[in-house]
Amino acid sequence: MQLNPMHLSVAKLLEGRLFRIPDYQRAYSWQKRQRQDLFRDIEEAHRSRREHFMATVVALARERRMIAADEHQVVDVVDGQQRITTIVILLKAIEKKLDTENDSETEKLKRDLADLIVKGDDHSLVLLQTNHDSSNVFTRYLRQGQIDESEIFTAADQNIIDAASECEAFVDLWSQHRALIDLLITIRNRLSMIYHELADEATVYRVFEVLNSRGLDVKWIDKTKSQLMASLFEFVEGGSRAEGLHEMRTVWGEIY
Repeated sequence: MQLNPMHLSVAKLLEGRLFRIPDYQRAYSWQKRQRQDLFRDIEEAHRSRREHFMATVVALARERRMIAADEHQVVDVVDGQQRITTIVILLKAIEKKLDTENDSETEKLKRDLADLIVKGDDHSLVLLQTNHDSSNVFTRYLRQGQIDESEIFTAADQNIIDAASECEAFVDLWSQHRALIDLLITIRNRLSMIYHELADEATVYRVFEVLNSRGLDVKWIDKTKSQLMASLFEFVEGGSRAEGLHEMRTVWGEIY
């Protein structure tokens, strides 16, 4: 198994990549407790000026896409989607808050964040495409910054709305005592992850299985899915694997 794990800051992780959460992954499920833990980690990283290691992210490399003159690697996130989703929402909350400040430095920060989060003049692509978002709660927030509780239809919708509200409250509180640029610097440069980007789907699930066996806090249903997906590549012949893989993804999409 050929692995090349990369230790990346959030800034480097988000650079030149478009992230997707496949339908066969569980929906966004972080609650207030996990988000508050993240906010405390950010506060501590800012206070100590030291790097804070967050987690491991495992992704499956898909196609490459050109946006203007820049090439982006599209990846399916297999592990780490909860943290990535929350960080992207937090960056959007910062961009919204920068709207209320009018000077050349904050204008540039706002433009840079807007270009990071929403790609292309037609606003057709966003930095992260989440799953189970049939009411477009997440994508509307990234594109327009709108929180509309009347659009909540699922638990995942509620979790996204709660995350946006809590992230905006955290940004508001931060701005009362410190500069927003310090918050952005901390998130982008002092939060880091070990990133595995693999081109072979079978290897992706084997890596995820190994990581799960080392005591990480992963739900039993996610472990079961990972083991079944890995077994499909290990025990099913190549000729019939594509059909089995399609069926497995469909089943898990319906479960989640």
